[in-house]
Amino acid sequence: MAHASTPVLVLGNTSTPADVEHLRHVAWNIAYEMGAPAVFATHTDYRVTDFAAVYLANDLEAMVDAPTVVLLGEALLAGIDVHDPLTADEAVTCDCGLIHHYTRPHIDAEGVVWCAECREESACAWCFQWNDVEELTIVEQGDAFVPLHAGCAAGPRPATSRSVLPIAA
Repeated sequence: MAHASTPVLVLGNTSTPADVEHLRHVAWNIAYEMGAPAVFATHTDYRVTDFAAVYLANDLEAMVDAPTVVLLGEALLAGIDVHDPLTADEAVTCDCGLIHHYTRPHIDAEGVVWCAECREESACAWCFQWNDVEELTIVEQGDAFVPLHAGCAAGPRPATSRSVLPIAA
């Protein structure tokens, strides 16, 4: 798994307001489950290589939007990991109680589920300090949901500070 501050891209249908709302819902949940920024794609102006992985908000057969198909194709050609949505039967619970509805957590050889928090891979996207996901606030910034400490989310930002999303240029 990539560093917790490395964003992931969430693809889904965007033809209707209901489609966009579903895409946003899935992206928020992925940010929460992973403790990492999740960008929801509503257009094709993304470089898929800027993301640690791509998550699909819809089954592959249900992907009908041209922007979604274009970005999915680019991700596959670039060798970016693409993750299908979990089915209801695939949802798993970590020993800490976090239920994974959208992301596949690490499962060790003994079958123990390890979420990003338990693996200490959940971090504030601003200060990069590890934290319990319940203590992180998921903040919407443009087309992304970003996990931040409450203090980092509320604190002033100098004009010269870096972006919260550490996307390579």
